[in-house]
Formats: sequence, structure tokens, C-alpha cells
Amino acid sequence: MNAHNIDIVIDIGANDGDFGREIRDEGYRGRIVSFEPNPNAYSRLSKAIENDALWEAYQLGVGDIEGGLTLSIANADVFSSFKSVNAFGANSSHSAEATSVQVRVVRLDDFLAEHPDLVSRTYLKIDTQGFEMEVLRGTGTMIQRMSAVQAELGLVKMYNDEEDWLNVVSWMRLHGFEIGTAICNSAITSAAQVREFDFVFVQRSPDGLPNL
Repeated sequence: MNAHNIDIVIDIGANDGDFGREIRDEGYRGRIVSFEPNPNAYSRLSKAIENDALWEAYQLGVGDIEGGLTLSIANADVFSSFKSVNAFGANSSHSAEATSVQVRVVRLDDFLAEHPDLVSRTYLKIDTQGFEMEVLRGTGTMIQRMSAVQAELGLVKMYNDEEDWLNVVSWMRLHGFEIGTAICNSAITSAAQVREFDFVFVQRSPDGLPNL
């Protein structure tokens, strides 16, 4: 963020604000715009940011089709998703569905067209439990306006119809981005296997390398 002079962070799948608090603790003082469709998580998020004038939140899902979708709310609501868990995901009681709710979903390109002030030196963070590709498709041409994109991608799929992580990487490369960094944030310890990474993509420079 410092290297790219980021002044706006769009946080999709914010839950109750863990990512925002993390970057605040690390010294980021710019604007944060969070999206969280789960009513309970959104309520906690709203309370947590009420004294932060540069952090705003919307109770919205983000995808590639505007309208209404059913959100499956997991026992541990960080695992809530617009997709159902597969056999691997069902092994954990944390990811099992506790309830569900109808929520409004918007395309990010439509939202940004109505809020052009959010398109500056923008860092897009996506953590949507298997719904990352839908969020990216919904950026339309606005993806070219992002300075960097962070996406949590599962190397071991947890949700039905979840896009393969390599397809997401290929999509990002097709749209002019290269991997700037990748951080393991979850592993299957019994199998000594990485489960998911946070990939950070940055725009490709004219020489074909990440623009770092």
C-alpha cells in the first residue's frame, strides 16, 4: 500500500472489520469502504467504525449480477457464502449453515460509477468465501482502475461451484495484473498442505513484470 500510495481501500466481504483493523494497526490512515451483506456482521462492523470518520460501510453483497441472493450464514459467520459448502467444507462444524437470509447484491462497476470518488489509488480486497470470481467479473472495465487487488483463493475448494484458483490467476493476468505477493493464511495440518492463500495482484508494467 505504501509502495503504490494507496489512499482508498475497498473491502469486500468485510465481516466485522478484521481486515480494516489490521491495516489501521499497521499504519494505514486513508479511506476504507467496506461491504458486508450479513446483517449481524454488518451490525458489529457499523459499531466498530462509528468513531472512524474515514471508514464507511454498506450492507451489500457484491457480485456479477445485480439483484437478490440467498446468503448462507455459517456457524462461524466468517465462513458465510453465497455458495453451499462441498464435502470438504462440510467436515467442519464452523462452516455448517446456521441460517440463511436474502440480501441485495450489486456490481462493483455500477457502484463505482455512482461513486467516482472511490476510484483513485485504490486497493481492492476480496474475501467472499468462494465468490471471488463473481466479484471480479462484476468489476467490468473498472478492474483496470485498481492499483492492486487482494483475493483470498482456496487451493483446496471448500464451496460448490467455486472457481479454481488458477483460473482466477489467469483471469487477472488476462486483465493486466501479475502476482505481487502471496501469503498462506490457512493449511490442512494433518496433510501438511496449504489450503488457501491471500494473493495480491499488481498492474503489469510495460516490460511484463509486476509494477512494484
